[in-house]
Amino acid sequence: MKNLQFLLFLYLLIATACNSLKVNVNDPSNGDNSIDITFLQINDVYEIAPLEGGKKGGMARVATVKKQLLQEHPNLLTVLSGDFLNPSVIGTLKYKNQKIKGAQMIDVMNHLGVDLVTFGNHEFDLKESELQARLNESNAIWLGTNVLYQNKEKIHAFYHDQKEEQKYIQDMWIWEVSDADGTKAKIGFFGTTINSNPKDYVIYEDFKAEAIRAYQFLAQYTDLVIGVTHLGIEEDLELAALLPNVPLLMGGHDHTNMIHKVGNVRVTKADANAKTAYIHRIKLNTKTKKAVIDSELKALDETVALDPELSKVVDKWNKIANDIFKEEGFDINEVIAELAEPLDGREASIRYKQTNLGHLITQTMSAAYEKQPDCSILNSGSIRIDDQISGEITQFDIIRAMPFGGGIVKVTMKGDLLRQVLDAGMNSKGKGAYLQWNKIQQVDGKGWKINGKNIADDQNYKVALNDFLLLGLDIEILKEDSPGIVQIEKPVEGDIKNDIRLLVIDYLKKQK
Repeated sequence: MKNLQFLLFLYLLIATACNSLKVNVNDPSNGDNSIDITFLQINDVYEIAPLEGGKKGGMARVATVKKQLLQEHPNLLTVLSGDFLNPSVIGTLKYKNQKIKGAQMIDVMNHLGVDLVTFGNHEFDLKESELQARLNESNAIWLGTNVLYQNKEKIHAFYHDQKEEQKYIQDMWIWEVSDADGTKAKIGFFGTTINSNPKDYVIYEDFKAEAIRAYQFLAQYTDLVIGVTHLGIEEDLELAALLPNVPLLMGGHDHTNMIHKVGNVRVTKADANAKTAYIHRIKLNTKTKKAVIDSELKALDETVALDPELSKVVDKWNKIANDIFKEEGFDINEVIAELAEPLDGREASIRYKQTNLGHLITQTMSAAYEKQPDCSILNSGSIRIDDQISGEITQFDIIRAMPFGGGIVKVTMKGDLLRQVLDAGMNSKGKGAYLQWNKIQQVDGKGWKINGKNIADDQNYKVALNDFLLLGLDIEILKEDSPGIVQIEKPVEGDIKNDIRLLVIDYLKKQK
């Protein structure tokens, strides 16, 4: 629960009409009690440029759709439901002596005019100082209904630090709109975030309790309450059941488009990286408080032109990235392979089944050792390209596929632990903890084989895996000190195995 001082501050802020995006209309008439509003919703956007050879996605296409919608009427809100500061290839680079860490996305979002965002779990991948810099640069309204900032035993809301003034991020927000005949309405918003990325500077409050609190407050002062969420679909559906009078939860965290209904509440999520966007056209009766919602999933493909103005901003950041890679000795345009069959790194594929890109990477991991391990595993969440790579494969394609990099280790573990790890990966289907593997076979959806033989619980197996997996963040039972770990062999300094991207690039070049 927020402290009393902040609640009083928030109460005064909202009670005096928090109208950062108020649409001013001079017509003073009473209106017809009906008003049209539109939401343009995207979520989980890590890449500013189009994917799949320029055919899908790209923030410049979002800009085009926004301009088209504004021609319908001015009551438009562009919403990004979390996860945009990390991960991306550009974000990992250092520019002007500082890691970019989402600065490119904030720049693009500011030029696009993203109005409202909520924190995603990947916003907290950034260091405290990095996140603060992005907050300071952002023009959007941020919502933090169930997240708080913690530092030196002080707990309060996150804030924008601008010109020696700290402006607290709100845990709820009211948007005032009006139309040509004078009808006016107030729309309340809350924004919730999944507790899946623990950091010392972040406190996660219970998202259900805080959303209910926000709704109960907003319902007193608004004509309609909407949720902007960054939760797993299971949590979204729980929240929808608890808030039957909130007709729309604009969600994120899941990377494939979906729409679900719980009673009169709909939960919507677009495809990651702006491959699609949801357009919600709402007709609100301010007298009855009833909202009729028409939700359209809009494909952002070659049928949607790239906005030329925003494309210039995207091109600027792409040039910065290219120049930095050259300075670091990468030849990002070097063709390292030419494949007839596309390598599938789409999250809709790689988080649900074994793909040829996952096989290529895990095969590379096995081949990296002169005495090859019994098998190799990799969490699919380390592959972030959400694209298919085809034709001429360049160094940049591999770097873009695995922006986190990371090293490869060889772990000797008991068969019992290996079997539990593989089971945990299979139970994480649809999430980043789902495993890609090499030299492993699943038996009838139940048991496991290594090189055609059943895993024996008391036998030692040598497993190549990416070092991230040993942190236990994706698979809790797999850590350096886990029971069943016999030995860990780490690469020495200067070994190519310290960067999985270099490893795959080298492997593909040798196959030419």
